[in-house]
Amino acid sequence: METNAGSKGEVLGIVFRFFAVVFTAAGLIMLQGLSEALEPWVRSPLASTPLPEQLRFHAASHGALIGILFSISLLAMLKSPLDKPLLLHFYFVGHLIFLGTLLLTDPALAMQTFFVFILFAVVLGVLFAVYPKRREMLRPREPKTINRTLLIMTGIALLGLLPFMVHGAIGQISDSEMQFRWGEGTALGLTLLYSGYLTATSRTGSRTLGILQGLSYIYMGAASITLPDYPGSWGFIGGAAAIIYGLVYGATVLRQLGPGST
Repeated sequence: METNAGSKGEVLGIVFRFFAVVFTAAGLIMLQGLSEALEPWVRSPLASTPLPEQLRFHAASHGALIGILFSISLLAMLKSPLDKPLLLHFYFVGHLIFLGTLLLTDPALAMQTFFVFILFAVVLGVLFAVYPKRREMLRPREPKTINRTLLIMTGIALLGLLPFMVHGAIGQISDSEMQFRWGEGTALGLTLLYSGYLTATSRTGSRTLGILQGLSYIYMGAASITLPDYPGSWGFIGGAAAIIYGLVYGATVLRQLGPGST
């Protein structure tokens, strides 16, 4: 019986890796996570349509959310996926935050683009079905040991991101272009904060998640410095602060959640 269960787990692990690669490629290419991540610096030939000039910084929010946080967290599970249910938990909740923000800030657009809800439901459903440790993803038995330093740093991030998220929600509510650009910035902020909490739990996979956060802050800071006067940008000062925060946060994660740390 144990042999059969082990063989089934190995097969599901292979299937999970296959779908992880497929959905990562879809996010980077079909959902333009890669092309829009490059938008602040170059007009990517991978973009399906030319992006209006005023939306170039908003593309950075899309790149950070889809291209970095979602795509790389899924790729990180290719090695020992059964040991990282935390990353899949983040992937699930992050998508729910995205959809919830869209529904709350622009219900009309949510109804018009209902296929997005169906698309994400299919992706999450497939990953859930082929992941052998579904219970661990939903109810982890691994105890959490709250890292106070990282939790405090997440609180600092909340103070910095709050104006950005409020501005994004207001901008989305008043937007008449029927595009989820302002609201996506709010979804990015909420996702970063939730991932900050998960990282502070110090569970297996939190180190990877913390590094992705640091990269996201550095990336958004660089995009803000490149496009300081564009709608939604954090500006030069905000961008510099985000880069410094991302570097300090990443270094703290590596030091406190590294191998042999307590």
